[in-house]
Amino acid sequence: MAQGIIEVLRQDHDEVRKMFAQLEAATGDKRRDLFHELVGELIRHEVAEEEIVRPISKRDAGKAIAEARMNEESAAEKLLKEMEKLDPSSGEFATKLSTLHADVEKHAAAEENEEFPKIQQSESQDRLESMAKAYEAAKTLAPTRPHPSTPNTPTANLLVGPIAAVTDRARDAVREALKSSS
Repeated sequence: MAQGIIEVLRQDHDEVRKMFAQLEAATGDKRRDLFHELVGELIRHEVAEEEIVRPISKRDAGKAIAEARMNEESAAEKLLKEMEKLDPSSGEFATKLSTLHADVEKHAAAEENEEFPKIQQSESQDRLESMAKAYEAAKTLAPTRPHPSTPNTPTANLLVGPIAAVTDRARDAVREALKSSS
């Protein structure tokens, strides 16, 4: 049986938890590299979730729950943008990383305990599976860096997301090329 959206999202949450553990234990260049990986994963997850899950969540779990999750994602995106400017070995970065980790854990728990059960109860298995496929496709096309000035809506993600994604991936490629040449 194919996986549904809930299983895919839970797997993403578990992967992010592992990434946080690795990042918090790392130092130097490894810490910087792991942070960039975490940023990319969180942003792709958030954008794809907003496009595929939030419209369904508004109906199945309620507008207040869906909007609370989107507000949490916006706050995390702003924090990620601030952190990109910091030295990963600094105390300020460590403090913000701790805040980000706690916020992401709280957000994931709210999704897993409040939102996902209502979606799973309201949607057919076929629908959950098609949502998982759409989510994975959206994730591959999503930006890899925070863009907090872009509205967190499905429409904005569809209009601005592909342009931001191309730009982000170009910047990621340059960063990787510079890293491997140093």
